[in-house]
Amino acid sequence: MDQIWWNKVTNAVRFVENISESINSGYSVILQLPKYVPWYASMMEIVNSYIMRDNSTRSFKKECDQGIEPGEYLINKFCKQEVRAHYRPGIGYPRFLAQIKEITLNQSILWVSEVDAVQVKRWHSFITDYNKALEKNKTGGLFVIETNDISLLKETKGIKLISYDDSIEEYDNYVFNMLAAAELKESKLFKQYLSEAVSSMLPDDIELASICISMGRKFLNNPIDKIRKAAKDNYRSDGTVFDVKESDEQLKDRLWRAQIKIIFPLIEEHRNSVISKYKNQIEPLLPLRAAYGEEIDEVSGVELGTIAFLVTTRKIMVDANDSDKIRLLKNMRNTLAHIGVIEQNDIDKLFGF
Repeated sequence: MDQIWWNKVTNAVRFVENISESINSGYSVILQLPKYVPWYASMMEIVNSYIMRDNSTRSFKKECDQGIEPGEYLINKFCKQEVRAHYRPGIGYPRFLAQIKEITLNQSILWVSEVDAVQVKRWHSFITDYNKALEKNKTGGLFVIETNDISLLKETKGIKLISYDDSIEEYDNYVFNMLAAAELKESKLFKQYLSEAVSSMLPDDIELASICISMGRKFLNNPIDKIRKAAKDNYRSDGTVFDVKESDEQLKDRLWRAQIKIIFPLIEEHRNSVISKYKNQIEPLLPLRAAYGEEIDEVSGVELGTIAFLVTTRKIMVDANDSDKIRLLKNMRNTLAHIGVIEQNDIDKLFGF
């Protein structure tokens, strides 16, 4: 599933390419990531492979932020004791590190994770001053600073700001679910509905969505319970637990919205086919009165409830199969109209028409 997300979903692919292309062009990157990144380790592997493909002379290092002044951290990590002894506060860490010719920092790409709001400002300031202090046409160390908010920062010379939240859209989650569902041995319509249901109920959790998609038909038989069980029985790729904060009512509402998108248009499509089939019997009965008293003058406006009434009162004669179909379509439409959720057994019947 991780390969589908990072290698096939367009905006996810562009996101990792944007990081690597920025580094390969000599920029440092301040990178915004949410709390949970889908298959974070896989993302790191892909970015690393892209970067090192064009930077074979550089080393790639990943560190957790230490919560201290970035220059102090770097001078202790990359400078020998005899070099550190020449440092003076009046020079400043950025200028001091930029002027050292023989230092492995110059051939390094340093990815710093777990950088909080205070530290990211320090890193941004350090890298900005460091780039200014480098000799003309010299590229020193390059940095990827991983944090969860970059809204207060600005791009400066040699620094790119890249945001996951701005790069990934809700539609990307649906695309992922469609690609993941493609492997199921089900009809195209079933897979479309499954993808929409999962995308609607779990719009912000791709990893949990992937588990639900893999359940296929079992998921749709009881979506809310299956989400709860999947979250309880599994862990994220980084070892943390899933946390579904939405109530059952909220999840039910999201499922209803998915059914409005996929099932309702299908009901209308079948209503039109019924009208077309029995048009010659319905037209002579016009105008008709609908359930709430409104007058219907056009055959295309005859609703399922009215058609069902005409069948029950034997004002029109339909095939036995169509009678059952009309009854089911009417009940399904009424359920959706009253913000109810249609049972999967009835949806399967609809898909079978």
